[in-house]
Amino acid sequence: MRGEARRIFWRGLRMKCPRCGIGPVFRRWWTYSELRQCPSCGLEYDPRGESLAFMYLSTAFLTGIMFIVLITIPPKHLGTYRIGLVLGALALYGITMPMRKGLAIALNYFNHR
Repeated sequence: MRGEARRIFWRGLRMKCPRCGIGPVFRRWWTYSELRQCPSCGLEYDPRGESLAFMYLSTAFLTGIMFIVLITIPPKHLGTYRIGLVLGALALYGITMPMRKGLAIALNYFNHR
């Protein structure tokens, strides 16, 4: 059971189908596959939109990390610091979005199998 859970979540982080590990979740970086289902095994990715809660929580977690950075690293030039912090946060959200979504789909599959 534990090894199976690890395999499912690893597939999610790799943005592959949590059931078979072959089909891609995304066609491009942020774009779902055309049919929102695995082309290999037919698993429907997030049929009821249940992964949305995980996405909100993971975004809140990343926002918390940015607040910790804001509190612990004092600014030397406030304007530059704010711009850097905002650009860093947007980059962090954008880069991790597909991996977080893949993990959310894997978590949804794990809970409903």
